[in-house]
Amino acid sequence: MQSPAKYHARPWKIALLLLVGVFLTGMAATLVIAERRVSRVVDADYYKNGLHYDQTRQGTKNAGLGWTMSASLAAGDLQVEVKDQAGAPLSGGGLRFEPQVRRSAGPASAFALTESAPGVFRAPRPASGTGEVHGTLRFTRGEATASQKVVLFN
Repeated sequence: MQSPAKYHARPWKIALLLLVGVFLTGMAATLVIAERRVSRVVDADYYKNGLHYDQTRQGTKNAGLGWTMSASLAAGDLQVEVKDQAGAPLSGGGLRFEPQVRRSAGPASAFALTESAPGVFRAPRPASGTGEVHGTLRFTRGEATASQKVVLFN
């Protein structure tokens, strides 16, 4: 008579069972963490939060969104007029011109424009070897800010 066969666990079977066990444990931990730490992205009021974002503290509306700037080159100076939503001149803020950095033109530095009249800012015309200057005008007054991209031709 033959002796009964003994069941021997093979190493690959043990490794396979361990991998399945680690996977199931990881999935369970992920589900528990996802349920306890809810992000605003998966919040039930996600769309409501997006619709009323400007009423929250971190989403307060930028008063400078309705401001307009018009730039011109006059008498060797860069002149910029800044107006509010109603078309009235805005004074008391700071205006900077930030040139766009181009590899071929070399480094260019930003400069501030000075207020010569209410809402009218002036600075010497920026020099450019290519005949045109690309950049951004950035007006700030308190917490509000407005910016506009411009191209100036020399």
